[in-house]
Amino acid sequence: MQHIQQIGAVSWSNEELKWAIPTFLELYQNRPIKDNQGGMKAPHAFATWFMLQKLRPKNVIESGIWKGQSTWLIENAVPEAKIYSLDINLSIREYISESATYYEKDFFEVDWTHLDKSQTVLFFDDHQNALERIRKGQEMGFKRFIFEDNYPAGNIGDCYSLKKAFQYAGFQSNKNYRGVKSMLREWLKPSRKVDILPNKEDAQFLSEILEVYYEFPPVFKATQTRWGDDWTEDNYPTPQPLYTAIKAKEFQVFEQEAQDYTWICYAQIK
Repeated sequence: MQHIQQIGAVSWSNEELKWAIPTFLELYQNRPIKDNQGGMKAPHAFATWFMLQKLRPKNVIESGIWKGQSTWLIENAVPEAKIYSLDINLSIREYISESATYYEKDFFEVDWTHLDKSQTVLFFDDHQNALERIRKGQEMGFKRFIFEDNYPAGNIGDCYSLKKAFQYAGFQSNKNYRGVKSMLREWLKPSRKVDILPNKEDAQFLSEILEVYYEFPPVFKATQTRWGDDWTEDNYPTPQPLYTAIKAKEFQVFEQEAQDYTWICYAQIK
């Protein structure tokens, strides 16, 4: 098993991440959905907001809306961007943006030929096979991807992630781990998830096509994962957290929601 946390370089530093936290927290206090159980919490909300601000796309396609907090976050990160929001069940939304165009479809069922792919970022929070998203996204001409569900090796998580691929881990369907969003999606539309045997070919493919693979660091890392085991480097290699202790009271949301970090990543095709 190999442990790859970054390929290539991004245009920001950890110091910039630290400087941005107070601005993000001021925004996050005004989030429309205070209880976003089943959706993004502070660690990934900060990562998504920060990366979109730095990438400055003209278009953002988000696949997986849930209650709508991610849509709100995107429109605040890049207010000038056109937002295309997709989910197979739009009735769950609590926040509906006037800036977004909504589709009750899967990402692959929409015609995107009108978009400038070089000016578009794809944001996937839909618990689907990330390697399949990368392959077909590349065929369609897209180059920039954010994957919110980037689970590590082991019988955890409900989708095949880039991190699992890089670790040669494959994917084994775990009927005991089924998040709220995953169960809803499978109830509404039968999942295409299939077991994938451990292999090195997927990692080789990603290494050949990706210019950048970047696991966004946690602001704070808990001692245990959401699965209740020790969060060690041997089991869960993780970028160095920005802080090893949270002293500022306003930063404590990152400590409270630290277990909701699942190695959110940015990937850019050559």
